[in-house]
Amino acid sequence: MDRSRLIILGVIAVLTMSAVPVLVKSTDANAVTIGIVRLGIAVLAFVPLVLIRGEVFRFTRRQWLQLTIIGCTFGLHWLTYFLSIKLATAAIATLTVLTYSVQYLILAYVFNRESVSPVEWLAIAICFSGCILVSPELSFQNQVTLGIAVGLFSALLYAAMPLLHQRAEGIGTLERTFGQFFFALIIFLPLLGRANWDLQPTDIQQLLALGLLCTVLSHGLWVKSSTELPAIYSSMIYFLYLPGAVVGSAVFLDEELTPRKLLGCAIVLGASAALSLYRYRRSRTAS
Repeated sequence: MDRSRLIILGVIAVLTMSAVPVLVKSTDANAVTIGIVRLGIAVLAFVPLVLIRGEVFRFTRRQWLQLTIIGCTFGLHWLTYFLSIKLATAAIATLTVLTYSVQYLILAYVFNRESVSPVEWLAIAICFSGCILVSPELSFQNQVTLGIAVGLFSALLYAAMPLLHQRAEGIGTLERTFGQFFFALIIFLPLLGRANWDLQPTDIQQLLALGLLCTVLSHGLWVKSSTELPAIYSSMIYFLYLPGAVVGSAVFLDEELTPRKLLGCAIVLGASAALSLYRYRRSRTAS
């Protein structure tokens, strides 16, 4: 597939994903219910494909352990992300999770010994300052501030995902994706008693949209696009997630777009995008 079509697929995938915070905030289903339904749909969609390939029957104990760690990390990421959306607002929760790109750099510095220049540390600090800016007050007694803190932890878990996938590169992409969803679902199952199932038809429709459109369809498009496009293209396309969520929250949830919130979003988005471009140019110069 040519590059322009891959870019279009990537944009569609990311904009579809950006509906997640809006749907999560608008539905009466709680974080546990959303996670179980969304992951259940994803697992059911991938099971036939995985069984047909049959690779899972030849996995070693180490590979199953790697999939378990990936899935558990992803499950905690989703749970904390959904809680962040419920506690704060759709736009602010999205802003905090977008810090995963700078948090990945911190994890890579700690665990992979990757070098981080002073300019990059500055960009990381600026990115976090955007999150502080949108916080109403620096107290966990404030629900929005608590949501920001939970969102930052969710971003940290999401930032760990590429590192975990790199260590499991011997496992096929399809099987890793299935394992990610399957073991994430297992994380949610002990919380089944906390799920709320007394839902209206609108809530059920929103849950189906989250599972089918925002998970199965968008993930499939994103895997196709991000696998075949250069990494810098994928990074820039993914940053559309925040503007998509901000616009969606304003249109469908009537969230107020205050100058403070817009400035915070601009700081996080600008610092993250600038950092990605800087690292891309530095890697090209080094090669």
